[in-house]
Amino acid sequence: MAAYAALVSLMHIINDIETHPSPPISLDKKQVESLVEIVTFLQEFLECYKSPYDYSDEADPLEIRIMDASHTAEDVIESYIIDTIQVTSVATTDDGADEQISCIHFYQDLQNVIEEIDSIKKEVAGITREKVVHHRNSGSDDAGLRSNSTEKNHRMVGFDGVLLELLERLVRGRARRQIIPIVGMGGIGKTTLAKGAFEHKLCKEHFDICVWTTISQDYNIGETLRQVLTQARGYLSKESEKDLGEILYKYLSGRRYLVIMDDMWSIEVWDKMKFFFPEYNNESRIIVTTRMSNLAAHLTDSNSLVKIEFLDEVSSWTLFSKTVFGEQSFPTHLESIGKKIVEKCNGLPLSIAVVGGLMAKSELTLEYWEHIEKNLTFNSEFRE
Repeated sequence: MAAYAALVSLMHIINDIETHPSPPISLDKKQVESLVEIVTFLQEFLECYKSPYDYSDEADPLEIRIMDASHTAEDVIESYIIDTIQVTSVATTDDGADEQISCIHFYQDLQNVIEEIDSIKKEVAGITREKVVHHRNSGSDDAGLRSNSTEKNHRMVGFDGVLLELLERLVRGRARRQIIPIVGMGGIGKTTLAKGAFEHKLCKEHFDICVWTTISQDYNIGETLRQVLTQARGYLSKESEKDLGEILYKYLSGRRYLVIMDDMWSIEVWDKMKFFFPEYNNESRIIVTTRMSNLAAHLTDSNSLVKIEFLDEVSSWTLFSKTVFGEQSFPTHLESIGKKIVEKCNGLPLSIAVVGGLMAKSELTLEYWEHIEKNLTFNSEFRE
């Protein structure tokens, strides 16, 4: 589904910037929150949307609008990144003024796109519930949904072995509920690995309920519980905050569930939420991604941790090549400078993906690539 892929790509570049140890630009917090909320809503909608054009040669106008708006938002962000790199690489007396003007234009352009995507969201919200099948509970209807769902493809270069190990523990591990922390520094690929498992066919077929929630540093327990319950049941949870935990516990009881809690920073979050995830011998699982080693150790013993290492030279080059040129061969005249660019990414998958995405839209000239390589810097202190 092209529209869904466009949303995933947009969310990916936002996450890259927000979680990167040394991002090339900063995004307005309110714009990010608004954009993430809208994109998440549309992703959930498309996952279960039954298009009236499924058996037609015509493209669905709604999906085209979502795809076009997502591509526009991504282009606005990436163009600003390129502009920022170019401005900082040229020393002139007007640099500060140029940068300020560029920042204002970027904010306005992104705001226009957000308003357009929000108008699509409002239109989608008006579609009747009968057209949206959003339940993940087991049964014939759900089985049909799963068998026809589009498999989301994430670039898992260098993570194949880790993903297989994680899937094994998710679907064939011990019967009692298990917490599996994925730990590693920012940008190392924790979220990518978790998504690879979350969207894998094995998990879709094995678990009755699959839920994804992002915690972050500025967490809100009530909103997190509401998000989990909304995804689990398939419709908006409007209950009062004090009742959400009890309702969630009862809803999950007896069901085999997979909950992903992405980007957890505080042990306090888990200590407040753990009571709402029932323990039954039905192979339910909770994955927590975190960069905090002490938090991961608090959740489980060291044998249950999933640690992600930096990509080696071969995997880094493979990821960069696929990001920039897909299945096409890498141009010979750009290989040498391309490897220098990859080397500066220090084995961080998100750095490679962000830079690769930019280079995919750049001029395929040696001079331009050398210009980018010269002005590309990442903070080496984050590489331990």
